[in-house]
Amino acid sequence: MKKSNISKAYKLLREYNGTNNQILYFKKMDSLNKLLLTEDGFSTEYILNNYDYVTDEVNRVVKITEEFGKELQENYSLDFIPDRLKIIKVIGEMGNSYHCYAQYRKSVPPTLMYINKRKLLTPLHIVDYKSVKIDFSPYNNKLSEYGMKLKPHQEEGVKFLTANKKCILADSMGVGKTMTACVSALYGGFEKILVITTASLKSTWKREISLFEKPENIVVISGSKWDGTTSKFTVINYDIVQNYYEIPYENEYRIEEIHGKNGEVEKLKVPVMVRDKKTGLMVNKKVKSNRKADIRKALLKSPLFTSGFDCVIIDEAQKLSNNTSIRYKVIYDFLRKSKIKNVYLLTGTPLTNTPMNLYHILRLIDADVTNDYNYYVKKYCDGKEIYSPSELSRMKSQGYAWDYISENCPKIMIPQGSTNLNELREKIKHVYIRRLASEIGGMVNKFLDTRYYDLDEAQKTEYNRLWDEYVRAQEENGDNTNEEYRQLVEGSLVRQFLAKEMIPNTIKLADEYIEDGEKVIIVCNFTSEINTFKEYYGKKCVVYDGKMTPKQKDKSEKEFMENPKIKVFIGQIESAGVGLTLTASHIMIFNSYSWLETSNRQMQDRIYRITQKEDALCIYQLFTDSISQDMFEKVMRKGLIMDATIKSEINK
Repeated sequence: MKKSNISKAYKLLREYNGTNNQILYFKKMDSLNKLLLTEDGFSTEYILNNYDYVTDEVNRVVKITEEFGKELQENYSLDFIPDRLKIIKVIGEMGNSYHCYAQYRKSVPPTLMYINKRKLLTPLHIVDYKSVKIDFSPYNNKLSEYGMKLKPHQEEGVKFLTANKKCILADSMGVGKTMTACVSALYGGFEKILVITTASLKSTWKREISLFEKPENIVVISGSKWDGTTSKFTVINYDIVQNYYEIPYENEYRIEEIHGKNGEVEKLKVPVMVRDKKTGLMVNKKVKSNRKADIRKALLKSPLFTSGFDCVIIDEAQKLSNNTSIRYKVIYDFLRKSKIKNVYLLTGTPLTNTPMNLYHILRLIDADVTNDYNYYVKKYCDGKEIYSPSELSRMKSQGYAWDYISENCPKIMIPQGSTNLNELREKIKHVYIRRLASEIGGMVNKFLDTRYYDLDEAQKTEYNRLWDEYVRAQEENGDNTNEEYRQLVEGSLVRQFLAKEMIPNTIKLADEYIEDGEKVIIVCNFTSEINTFKEYYGKKCVVYDGKMTPKQKDKSEKEFMENPKIKVFIGQIESAGVGLTLTASHIMIFNSYSWLETSNRQMQDRIYRITQKEDALCIYQLFTDSISQDMFEKVMRKGLIMDATIKSEINK
């Protein structure tokens, strides 16, 4: 700390006439010549940080971590472990801590203490969105022209988004998130609203927005030739955002020390080289540039930035759970550089696999819990600190002694799983609103049924042959695979075989429902499945997969919903699992299922939607004497992690 800052601290202290008791104490000690401010002293820093701090009268009971509760028990010799505190008022802040008056029990007067913000499970300030007053009549008048009206949970969702500005609408699939977000953006009075969604859902968004806006107020971007023209609503898909936003990159260098014969040390700037995945050649490693000139140049060439959007809606936000993907890097950088104040994330499955996936989504809305990466990973992802693999390898190859490596090699924190989910749940529940379809009045029930079949002797023989071939191939490459690894890799070898063998069971089951006058949806993973069902059902079916154009997909959805002659919808799970409304049927049969639990949930909810009139039935089919049953149970267990972390409003 500079000496001038010490002088400044003394000056501020002697002129201070505020109410901060700590500073008043320092002032009293100074008047008695008993205060010596030092260059790096706590007192100096406290005065400079808090001399103009406005006392915050909180008067709120907050939940605290178990760890902090035990600290209070020990510090104050309590006969219990507090799980909450009443924060009376905050008089200042130091680092990541509040300096505040708090009570740990009613019978004890407030105590002045420092409380690390991490140890509070409940934020000090939460917007009371339920008290927000909104006149919904203009929007309901528009919807009445189509025989529609906002439902109570949608109105509540609009209030939540409006009040919180950066938050997550995490309602389960099929309860009307799109319309909720549209009305929120309209009520916010934004001039330019950007909607980022999947390619297959752009037409759905255009249709929903058209309920409120004229066609000329909606621009849908396709391909790579957008001229930057915008309107009130601009809709773009994930796959092409990188075409219209540039992140500047530069070569990465490292500093290498060269020791001379006479003991002199020369530091050289050496480019970091990596192997190109496509060509196999060694190339310069690129990192994001921090040079202002590079950033300014890139932004001026980025239509997404220059368009001046003041609200961004990100649909199917679970697709941004991988921070290494190009789409994530582009969208995250765009939100930061554009300083967008209103960001609405829409997803029915915010936790796709682990708390680490959730971290990346929470970063997009600047959630407080993401401020410290290392703390988050260690606390909630069973994090482990290791030496940076690339630097460790480099130092070893250059012959550095282990003592030098252990002292100088940088460390990184890596996630290993899921821990302290109850605490994480408390810390994030104010940033999202979630209503399950089953909790909304008027919704039908959803039932999951599981059918089990045995492989016959011929099928068993073929199943084992496929696996044995794989094992031999791996052994030839020096990879001795164990049984645990078998379960991980069988997806690429055996799943297609099991799916093919399941087809007769699916056809028999589907035909029974069709004979009873029902329409059915058959869920597949592989093209070979789809082709077999398509050949069998012919003109009675439509297909929906990733190879189709948006127009072809829209036609399949429309035909299934409106044409009574179309009895079967054959859907590839990753393509058909988002955004579609398939309520012409209430029966879904999984010929094969996804090993990503959220994909199965999303697919189920194509028939379990707010407009469904009959109870939804989703049927999974498994072979008992194969990996099919075991992996199904593992996949479904992943859902328990999400359910333990992301709670509906009723269960919060």
